[in-house]
Amino acid sequence: MSSTTAPNTTALPTVPDTTALPTSSVPSTTAPATTVPDSTAPPTTVPDASAEEIPTDGDLYAVPSPIPDVPHGTLLRYQLVEPSVHAGATTYRMMYASESHAGEPIVVTGVAVIPAAEPPADGRNTITLVHGTTGSADVCAPSKNLAGAGELALLGPSVAAGTIIAATDYEGMGTPGVHPYLMGESEGRSGLDAALAARQLPGAQAGTQLGVMGYSQGGHSAMWTAELAETWAPELDLVGTFAGAPPTEIGLIAGARITGAAGSFVLLLVNGYEQAYGDEIDPAEYLSVEGLSLLPLADEQCVGDLSSTAVAEFTSADYAPDAGAGGPWQKLTAANDAGTVAVDAPLLIVHSSTDDVVPAVLSDTATKRLCGLGQVVERRAPDLGGHGAAAVPAYQQAQEWMQARFDGTGAAPISTC
Repeated sequence: MSSTTAPNTTALPTVPDTTALPTSSVPSTTAPATTVPDSTAPPTTVPDASAEEIPTDGDLYAVPSPIPDVPHGTLLRYQLVEPSVHAGATTYRMMYASESHAGEPIVVTGVAVIPAAEPPADGRNTITLVHGTTGSADVCAPSKNLAGAGELALLGPSVAAGTIIAATDYEGMGTPGVHPYLMGESEGRSGLDAALAARQLPGAQAGTQLGVMGYSQGGHSAMWTAELAETWAPELDLVGTFAGAPPTEIGLIAGARITGAAGSFVLLLVNGYEQAYGDEIDPAEYLSVEGLSLLPLADEQCVGDLSSTAVAEFTSADYAPDAGAGGPWQKLTAANDAGTVAVDAPLLIVHSSTDDVVPAVLSDTATKRLCGLGQVVERRAPDLGGHGAAAVPAYQQAQEWMQARFDGTGAAPISTC
């Protein structure tokens, strides 16, 4: 799929425009380096022999035909990005092998940041960053919009501490097909395969420790990435997960008949689920004729433009009479709720009590569910302001918490159950 509409990053409700942030609000990129504990696996020291380096003026996004028959997480292409997103590090765009929900081989693109500092003997830690809502069209892929860098720009302290950042675009963003928006298995596979691919980049020298971070849609993605990690990427050792303002209850959201500008999220979900589930689901059972007429916009515009166009007038008349009330839509959206399985690694949720896009009650519901399953989960819900503004302090807290997980020092992770 493709689009000629440029993303409106200043209107994104899920990703702060870091170019407009006050200097004092952006985390420092001069945090001191820390010592990484020993691990049992040697670091990856060279790129995969089959990976192709693309010139800086070349086309990384052209999909190989046929898609190589290689394991998921295999690095296929990489391209140097200049200037680097972070000082004291090298940034690459990358294309890697993955697998769709239907089990078909696909390629996914993303970005990785490799610190320049000498790695420890047992290899660098890795954070896989799963991003918040930018849209579904190819032009909305974060790897194509690195001038502002969005959430990736907030991870300077982690880069300065010597951590590799692997940031997926997700399935269907930057590459053919429709992005399966808020479809947990797709999000998780894309995030884990990005981490595996980044290990194969020049100079990566990665160890085995993995942290997962995401905010908004990325919070939902992060929880699913953690759930899949043990089986999808068993060679990695998940030490912790940060989920910021996660829209955990997809079944509840689907039944809420959201109106106004937030209808953009509804269109992204319907468009994405049709891609993921095919004949199992029919958009006409969820949207009215009027609503269906808006659906093509989800594959043409990024979320800022989408929410400020005709979708801003999204009303209850755009829904089918029984939208979200039972049937396949209720079943499949609820199947993508986040936080239905406990994992061994601890979870940190940071969700502003005054979030104006993703209600804090959603993560509270998920936290209570996870507590009942025995998950070690700490939920922080201070008043950090609205949804976009809260991302900055949330990521600051998350990086301090994650570094402690990597180091294995300081206080043990707590549970607020």
